[in-house]
Amino acid sequence: MTEKRISHTDLPRLLARLQERGAVHAPVEDDTGDVALTELSPDELVSLEYRNFRLSPKSLLLPQNQVLLRFKDGKEEEPALPDREVFVFGVRPCDARAMLSLDKVFLDGDQNDPYYARARGKMVVIALACTRPMSSCFCTSVGGGPGDGAGADVLALELDADLLLRALSPRGEELLSSVPDLLSEAGPSAVKEAEERIRAAEEQITPVKVDGSAQRLRDAYDSPLWATVSRKCLGCGTCSFLCPTCHCFDITDEVRNGTGRRVRTWDCCAYPLFTLHGSGHNPRPTPKERWRQRIMHKFRYAIENSDGLLCVGCGRCIRSCPVSMDLRAVLKEIGV
Repeated sequence: MTEKRISHTDLPRLLARLQERGAVHAPVEDDTGDVALTELSPDELVSLEYRNFRLSPKSLLLPQNQVLLRFKDGKEEEPALPDREVFVFGVRPCDARAMLSLDKVFLDGDQNDPYYARARGKMVVIALACTRPMSSCFCTSVGGGPGDGAGADVLALELDADLLLRALSPRGEELLSSVPDLLSEAGPSAVKEAEERIRAAEEQITPVKVDGSAQRLRDAYDSPLWATVSRKCLGCGTCSFLCPTCHCFDITDEVRNGTGRRVRTWDCCAYPLFTLHGSGHNPRPTPKERWRQRIMHKFRYAIENSDGLLCVGCGRCIRSCPVSMDLRAVLKEIGV
């Protein structure tokens, strides 16, 4: 495992080198002071002063609206798949880990999604370790952590005057080897400083009990508490759209005057129409069934079907819920 250092003053040069190879998405501060993951333009400055992005990077792999096919007069044409490298710099470890969850859905087994596969194959992920977790974060309870490198090709850890870069994959090794003039040896003191910062961040996170969640939720399927905990839910879909692992979608054909397109669009299990049958029957007719499905999918079904939780503890659903529903409190109340 290669470990190098890069000064903050040389970071723009590194990103400029990557821009020569492909698109670079990095944290950029907008006019309102918010920091978002944005495709860099030449000479645009990145910001490292942020906790996490409001929007996760999943849209780079699964766009919110994606044209799968165009057709006209009986002829079909598939859009060209991306052919350039995409470097994603500065995602937090929880978001990098979330990509592994999406991989299980779109790459594993017989259902290999060509659109997702092409985007993922062109992507290099440079995660930035978290040193200031928010009160809504619980990554350490779901297998991750502020310095977790799962899903990343390179893990960057902040030091006082520079960054420690840790290669975690062959792509990461190649990236670091391609810019030797910008890097210096890390040394034991830099590694120690980085690890101390990570430990300090871990101590700030309040753990959530999720051990044995699959069996506990199986036992609680018919619990009357589901009706109680779901009472506030508006069914707005904010939690799903901001979640880095939610991946449900709908496919529609839009046709006008013989010309049309087939579009894949994000969908959400909180919506009343999500499970509405053509017959008019809806197996999840109220917020109780829909909220239960959300929790069951992430903390029971995902474990039973793919041997892993479908939650990375990023806390977005907690921070952005308009009625302050807290997934952690629901898990505790339902007995998980």
